[in-house]
Parts: sequence; structure tokens; C-alpha cells
Amino acid sequence: MPAIMRNLESLEDITSDDSDSGAPILQPITKEELRATRAERRAVKAAEIHAKAEVFKRMGDELFAKERYQEAYIPYLEASQIWPSNIKYYLLLAAVYSKLEWYEEAAHAATRALTLDPKSVEARYLRALARLEQRLLTAAKIDLELIVGHDPSHKDAQASLAIVQQSFDDMDRLSSLQQGSSDVPSQPPQPTAHDLNLSYPNFDDEPLEVDSVSNSSDCHHRGNGVPCRFYNRGRCGKGIACPYSHAPDEKSVRDELGHNVCIYFLLETCKFGETKCVYSHTKDYLPSRGWWSDPEKTQKIKGIIELTEKTAKEQRALTQLLRKQQSKAGLAKLKGRSSRAPETATAKENGEEQGNDADSEAKERKTKGKRPQSKRRKPKKTNGEEPAVPVGEGAAPSSVPSTEAKVALEANGDNGKDTTPALNLAQVPQDAKSQ
Repeated sequence: MPAIMRNLESLEDITSDDSDSGAPILQPITKEELRATRAERRAVKAAEIHAKAEVFKRMGDELFAKERYQEAYIPYLEASQIWPSNIKYYLLLAAVYSKLEWYEEAAHAATRALTLDPKSVEARYLRALARLEQRLLTAAKIDLELIVGHDPSHKDAQASLAIVQQSFDDMDRLSSLQQGSSDVPSQPPQPTAHDLNLSYPNFDDEPLEVDSVSNSSDCHHRGNGVPCRFYNRGRCGKGIACPYSHAPDEKSVRDELGHNVCIYFLLETCKFGETKCVYSHTKDYLPSRGWWSDPEKTQKIKGIIELTEKTAKEQRALTQLLRKQQSKAGLAKLKGRSSRAPETATAKENGEEQGNDADSEAKERKTKGKRPQSKRRKPKKTNGEEPAVPVGEGAAPSSVPSTEAKVALEANGDNGKDTTPALNLAQVPQDAKSQ
């Protein structure tokens, strides 16, 4: 009994200690904490990528300083692909392309820089120079006028604009001289290049927002192409080993936690609902600036998606109709072949029978026209005498006159003319012939 009492007392001590201290309770993580954690990870990943891009940028600077422009543009291009939201890399690309006299590429690089910062005077001036070298005078004039209008102290832009204006004056003077020397009536004014938006992006446009980098490889994990329901709800623990896709697609928008939010949910037209849809149905972690926060833009995107789906539906219906028609035509063709096959076989058999009958009739006609050939015996040779030819055994009568016929001709004195009838050896007696 004392031992049992001691055990009970010790058990009470243990339970009392546990009850006093209390077990640690896990507190739920708030949305702000999740967003902050994700932002920290993304910042670390972005710093690594930016450092890598800067390495290529320094390589390009060294080659550019040595005037090795053919080699310098390669690291600049690599840096722009690693860090696509850095306007500085596109300005360097435009400069090195101009040194290489690749003016079309220089204009494209400057335009990309302007999409990131439409108010960049340097990017617009580089594009104006590239257009001027391509003899795109109207486009170059538009860029230069914008620069001078917003920065009157830009002397290089003023000098370039004067050159462009002088070129236009020379062309106008030349055209007036040609019209004055010819009697051809002047053509009506044609639409000018001002009808096109050659100043895009405009000076007051909003800069293009480039998505920041992800802190994981999930944004590139496409798997079998089917979106992962658990990943988009934050419950997939397989990572890149998951057979389903974690990457964003055309039906979703990626939020700050890396989840793919359903576009149709944002447009309030998702027919699957939160329980059946494979995408996320929450706006809590979406960026504050986006088309989903602007009702006017939301309605515009909704109309575009509806029109796209309608066109795709009509295309699918047309494709199915064409397939049905092709299948019906193929079946009809097969039925026609099967119905004509016995007739063809019968005609072929009849033709073969007719051919056999014709062959047999031809053979009969040939055998009737021929005389039966008897086997001839070879005559035996005698000493100094010609072999005797049997008469009446199918041998042809000789046309050579005999000795008696020659004597008769000489007696008649007919100058060698044969007036006697032909002698038929078949009618000569056998005894006279032997004589």
C-alpha cells in the first residue's frame, strides 16, 4: 500500500506540473505575416538574380570601353534577359546597336526602354537617332519634338530637329519645282504618317509593370499541364515532384503567395465555384494595383474573354461539322465500293469465259485450214543416181519440163515457146517414168 500511495503522489505531481506550465499552442499565421514572409523570400531571390545580371553588365561595359562593340552587345543582351525590368540595360543595348549601325535593333531596344519609362528623354532621343539613320524622317521628327517640348535645354535634340526640318524643306522645294515644270495636275493630299501613333509609348502613358521574380521553381513547374488544386490552395507538399502543374496559365493570375487565382472568379463568371474549381478563389493576396481593382478595366476584359470564347466555340462547332461530313463521305464511298465489287468480279469472269471461247474458236479455224501433214520417209540414195521422190504422197508437181517435152518443142519449131500443156507426172504410168 505505501508503494501504491507513493506512485499516486508522484503522478499527481507530474500532472500538476503539466497543468501549471501548459502545452505550447500554435497560433494561426495571419495574412500579413504570410505576405511579409513571401516578400522576404522574393527579395532574396531578386537580389541574387540582380547580382548575376550586374556581372554581365560590367562585362559589357569593359568591352564597350575597348570599342569591341561586336562582343559588347552579347552580355548586355544577357543582362536584359535576366533582369527584364531594368531600363538601363535596354539603353545600353540601343547605344551599342547604334555603334554597330544596327539601327532597326537600336530602335526596338529604345522602344522597350520607353515602355518601362515613357518619360525617359534618353531612350526617346536614342530612338529618334535610330529612326533618323533609317531615313524615317516623320517618326524621328515626332520624337525630337516631344523631347524639345518637355526639355527645351536638350541641345542635341534641337540640333537633330533642325537637320530633320531642313530635309523636309528641301523635299518641299524639290516637289514644287517638279510641279512647276510639268503640266501634270497635282495629286490630292495623301494620308500622312501623323495618322499613325509613331510616338508610342506616349509621354503621359503609365509604365509597363513587369512581374517580379518568384522565390521558387514552382512558377516553371508545368507537370502534365493540369493545374494542381492543392497547390493553388497552399496544401501541396510535393513541390516539383508533383505530377500536376504549379505554373500560371491563361486562365489564372498569380498572387503574392504564388497561388494561381481564377480569372473567371475575378470576373464573377466561374461556373465551377470554390469547391470544384482547380484555381484559388481569394483576392486577399493579389496586388493592390491590377485590372481586378478597376471596374472599368474588369468589364473590358470580361468582354474580350466572352468574345474570345464565342469565337473558339464557333470554330469548334465548324470543325466538328467538317469532321462529320468527311466521315459521311468516307462511309458512302466505302459502300459504293462494296456494292460495285460483285459486279466487277462477275464481269471479269464473263470476260475470261468469252476470251477462252474465242481462243478455242481461233484454234479450230487454224486446224481446219491446214492440211494434215504425213510423215515422210527419207529416200535411200543409190549409186550415182538421184533419190526417187514418191509421187502422190503430198509432194508438189515439178514445173521443169521433161526430156520428151523438150523434143516435142524443138520439133514444132516454136522458138522454145512452151505450147504444150503441162505434163502431169501423176498421170504418167509408173513404167514409162522409170524408162
